[in-house]
Amino acid sequence: MSANTCRYRPGLRHWHPLLASRALRRKPIARTLAGERLVLFRTASGQAAALAETCPHRRMSLAAGRVQGDELVCAYHGWRFAPGGAIRCPLMPASELRHQAFQVREAHGLIWIRQATQSEDPPLPSWDSGGLALAGVAFHTVPAPLELTLDNFTEVEHTSSIHQVFGFTQPEAIEHRLELEPAATRVWNSGPQKAFPPVFNGFIDNRPGDSFANDWITTFDPLLTIYDQTWRSPKGKPRRFRLKVVMFFVPIDDTTTQLTTLVYSPKVLPGRLHRALAAPIIKAVTAHELNLDVWALAQLADLDTELNPRTLGPLDRVLLENRRRLKPAYLERV
Repeated sequence: MSANTCRYRPGLRHWHPLLASRALRRKPIARTLAGERLVLFRTASGQAAALAETCPHRRMSLAAGRVQGDELVCAYHGWRFAPGGAIRCPLMPASELRHQAFQVREAHGLIWIRQATQSEDPPLPSWDSGGLALAGVAFHTVPAPLELTLDNFTEVEHTSSIHQVFGFTQPEAIEHRLELEPAATRVWNSGPQKAFPPVFNGFIDNRPGDSFANDWITTFDPLLTIYDQTWRSPKGKPRRFRLKVVMFFVPIDDTTTQLTTLVYSPKVLPGRLHRALAAPIIKAVTAHELNLDVWALAQLADLDTELNPRTLGPLDRVLLENRRRLKPAYLERV
């Protein structure tokens, strides 16, 4: 197998949510994580597994194979691969060949991947939903490096010009606070909220003139930002409707990043009506806003990840701080 030169390869030591559990059935699926081409499959017994995609025999993609029992069978010569990497070769039954396997976990309706190591497994990321219900999970592919993608989602100046729903009307009116921890950055912003689309008026209590506060924390093992979004009336009364957005930045390769986003909200309609109507709308609106971010990042004329401190404004200091914490987690071997 050829050497992998992806800059984010050290990120393989962290757990990353790569795929929805329901998307993985018996048919193998090819994916890339930190430049590593993988094949994901589910055995007949229901176990999710991930192997290096290229068959070591004659370089066939194992994603073209089929699952038979608890093994993945290569479509080219019928070599059989167990989830742990053991190989069974029809013409070499006594061989003890092994293939590169990856660790796999399932939680929160997602399939999590990391490299297999001899050391103790780190725990999966966890977070407090704050008593909110999951409205949905969204996946977006961003045509930009990990650093530039993170930049976009940890500054708010662009929300006035790019976003249609979740954003501020005037960047100069934003209250801003940055708090630094050794392994995390925290940002709080508050300001006048853009007017919500009328479709929201039937089931949430936000109104024109409300203020919007976005309080988020970014951690780096894996790269994750959790946003707590709240609204207040012009008199300062907290609105009932709020959002928690849990966003994982998954490095695909040097120029592509996957966003895996979980959206939580209050149950704004009774029981099944919320799940059938309100939750899909909340997820769709959030996904639409993320589509606008993806569009903006797709317009970048230069994917150089270096920052020029002289061009950064008062809301941009967090970008430099994020770089310092990202480097040891994704760019340096340990």
